[in-house]
Amino acid sequence: MKKTTERKDIKNYIKRLKKGIEKVEEEKFTLYNSNKFAIIANRFTEPLTVYLLNKFPDLFRPLLKSLKLVRFNMLSKSYISLMLFLTFLSLIVFSVFFSVIFLNPITGIALGFVLMIFTFIIIYFYPQSDISTRRKRIKNELPFAIIHMAAVSGSGTPPINIFSLLVKSEQDYPELSKEFKKILNYINIFGYNLSTALKGVADTTPSPEFKELLNGVISSIETGGNLQQYLDNKAKDSLSTYQLERKKYVESIATYSDIYTALLVAAPLLFITTLTIINVIGGAIGGLSVSTIATVGTFVVLPGLNLVFIIFLNLTKQE
Repeated sequence: MKKTTERKDIKNYIKRLKKGIEKVEEEKFTLYNSNKFAIIANRFTEPLTVYLLNKFPDLFRPLLKSLKLVRFNMLSKSYISLMLFLTFLSLIVFSVFFSVIFLNPITGIALGFVLMIFTFIIIYFYPQSDISTRRKRIKNELPFAIIHMAAVSGSGTPPINIFSLLVKSEQDYPELSKEFKKILNYINIFGYNLSTALKGVADTTPSPEFKELLNGVISSIETGGNLQQYLDNKAKDSLSTYQLERKKYVESIATYSDIYTALLVAAPLLFITTLTIINVIGGAIGGLSVSTIATVGTFVVLPGLNLVFIIFLNLTKQE
């Protein structure tokens, strides 16, 4: 009885092992799910969207151009419908909110209208902000991706396998891997050849450096050039450019440090010393007492300048 139980346990253990080592079929393409919120927006504002696109094409031309370069899971028309829907929704929400707060419907509607305009502007220019962010990330990842591509190309693998391998390195190239997935999507879903797929991604990528790389790969494939040599040369150039830009950024940080020390360390000390002398002598500055100026400078001006400096550093930093 004991031996029978042991055999059953062994068989069950082997079954569990087999289930554990079953290979999951690798995804060769990426599918996108529909955006439920965009569907709701289309129901209410799609007729208005079509009318505005036909009536005022120049107003939406920059937005449509930006939407071609972003990676939203919706059509351009759906994004515009969503923008209009959120704009009208913000008017209602803010108007009701401020009417309750100020107990004045006119004030609430006026503030709601102002914030509605801000909502429209923010959503209108958001794609451009997304494009700028993606451009910076791709630029920072590209030198190392090119080195990886050159190394893989040196093994004699077909060009399409280069992009398949880089897609698997999503942790190393989080932004570029999404561009490589688009190449595989064009090939595996739409049946494009590699050159056509590369041209499609080159036309929609926000990075001019990545576009130049893809065009070079296309040229090497179509003309029968040496792809490995092209990637090797490109890797050296891009890595050299990356190092120079990093060095330039470090030097600029040193300059910012000197400016910060002068404006937000030395200048406040000198200002406080001057106020102390004026306070001893007696008098006021611009009709304000010394204590008032010192309080405003200490608790308002200095924290505000430090906050502005931090924001400036975040906007100019390299990832």
